Amino acid sequence: MSRQEVYAWASFASSIAIAGLYTIYVLGWGGESPTVADQLSSVLIKVFLFAFIIELVIGVLDSKDGVSKDERDYLIASKGYRNAYGFLCAAVCFVLFQIPFSSFYEQSWGLHFNIPANILLFHTLLFVLLFASMINRGTQIYFYRKEF
Repeated sequence: MSRQEVYAWASFASSIAIAGLYTIYVLGWGGESPTVADQLSSVLIKVFLFAFIIELVIGVLDSKDGVSKDERDYLIASKGYRNAYGFLCAAVCFVLFQIPFSSFYEQSWGLHFNIPANILLFHTLLFVLLFASMINRGTQIYFYRKEF
C-alpha cells in the first residue's frame, strides 16, 4: 500500500468519524438507550484519533523523505476530486434551489421543521461537505484498490 492510499484510508475514516459524531451530538440518538450513543461516540472518537495519528505520521514521514507523488497518484487524485466536485456542485445547487421553496413546502404539504431555516441550512451544507470529502477519498481508495 502506498502512502497516498494509507492517507486516503485515514482521511476516509476520519470523515466518517466526524460525520458520525456530528450526527450523534447535533441530531441526537433516536433510541431510549443513552449508553449506545455513548459507546458509539467512544468508538468514533477512537477511530478519529487513530486516523489523525496516521495522518500525522504520514505527514512527518513525507516531510523527512521528500517523497513526492507520481503520475498515477495525481491521476487518481484528480478522479476523486472530479467526483467530489460534481457531487458538491449538485448538492449545493439543490440546497440553494430548496431555500425559496421551503415556505411552499410548509404551506402545501404541511411539512414543518422545528429547526430555524438558517441552522438547518448550516447543518445540511456541513453534511454535504463531509459527504463530498468521503466521495473524494472513497473514489481514490477504489482506484488504488483497482490497481489503476
